[in-house]
Amino acid sequence: MYGAELKLGLLEFAVIPVKRLADGKSRLKRLFNQEQRRRLILKMLELVADACTEAGLKRVYVIGSDPEVEALVEQKGLSFIPDEWGGLNESLEGAVDMLYSRHKGGFAVFPCDLPLISPEDVKTVERLLEHNDVVISPSLELKGTNALAMRDARAIRMQFGASSFIKHLSSAKACGKRVAIYVSLRVGLDVDLPKDVAALRRLSRLGYERIKGLRGLDYLRL
Repeated sequence: MYGAELKLGLLEFAVIPVKRLADGKSRLKRLFNQEQRRRLILKMLELVADACTEAGLKRVYVIGSDPEVEALVEQKGLSFIPDEWGGLNESLEGAVDMLYSRHKGGFAVFPCDLPLISPEDVKTVERLLEHNDVVISPSLELKGTNALAMRDARAIRMQFGASSFIKHLSSAKACGKRVAIYVSLRVGLDVDLPKDVAALRRLSRLGYERIKGLRGLDYLRL
C-alpha cells in the first residue's frame, strides 16, 4: 500500500468518467457477454479510484449515469456526479467547471479503464504538475489520452476521443502552456480492444509486484 508514503499537494481533485454500463466496452463483445463487460468496467473503475485514494487524494469524483456505479462510488466513500451533459468532453468540462469553483487548484482526469494504474502514477502526475501547466499521459500507441492534469480548469479544452493525445498536446503548445508528458506502461494500457485484454493477460504472468515496480518515464517540455 502506498497510501502512508505518498502525500499529494497540488492536486485538489480527480475526475473519473464512466460511460453507461450498457454501452461500455462494446468492442469486447466477442470476448465477453454484457454482464461480464459490466463487471469488468466496475472492477477497473474500482482500481482507478483506489489508485487515487491510496495516493492520498481526498476528493475523487466519478461521473456516471448508472445506479450500480453510484452504489460503488458511495460504498468507497467517494463522490458521484450524475451525468447531465451528454458527451464525454461536455460532461468533463461541465463537471470540472462546477468542481473548480469549489476547489480551485490542480486537477486530473483519469479514464475508468486503466487496470494497472498505481498510486505512484497519480503521485508522478501531481509532481509533474508542480512545474507545468498541463500533464498528459498517452496510451501505449501514443494516440489516446489516459491521464490529463491541469493547473487551471480552462488551460485547454477537453478533447478525449480519437487522436486525443496529439490534440491535447497541440492545444497546450498553441496556448503557450508548459507541458509534461508522462509515459507509463501502467497508465498507457487501457482496455478497449481484444488485443488489450491479451496484453493484460501476458503482463499478469509477471505478477502484480513486478508490474508495480515498472517505472514510468517523464519527458518535460518546459
